[in-house]
Amino acid sequence: MQGNQSQYQPYKPGMKLPDGVYPPMQGYTHADLIEAAAKPVEAILKADSVDPTLIKETLFALAGKFNQELEGKLVEYRLAKLNQETKDDPAERAKFFDQVAESLGAMAMHATTQSFRGSPLLSKSNEYLARLSRSAGDGVYDLVVTLSKPQS
Repeated sequence: MQGNQSQYQPYKPGMKLPDGVYPPMQGYTHADLIEAAAKPVEAILKADSVDPTLIKETLFALAGKFNQELEGKLVEYRLAKLNQETKDDPAERAKFFDQVAESLGAMAMHATTQSFRGSPLLSKSNEYLARLSRSAGDGVYDLVVTLSKPQS
């Protein structure tokens, strides 16, 4: 967030951040959110004996689309700020993080659906593709909703 403020700047330890902006939290970075979306998709594809190269291409496309959306909304910085702002009010915290988990889960589903463009997976049924998208959304939801739990 230094220099060119119109472009996403990945956080580097020691980086000066504007007042009110907190560094990304360990376990909730864009990379962590992408992994949470990709793991269940990968598990389904592997269980269905999809070609390993197609699995890699699918996960790469998913990561690219989801990362683009996450960076566009500065998600890791916003999660850190929300974490700080709600730490003293468990009820508000649970409400906000449930909403954020829903929103990011939907974002993961959208990114997954977008990642199918031009993919041989499009020959699969709409139900199958929806299952893949839902699994990505559920993975992200499950990760983010853990933030609503009281912090120790």
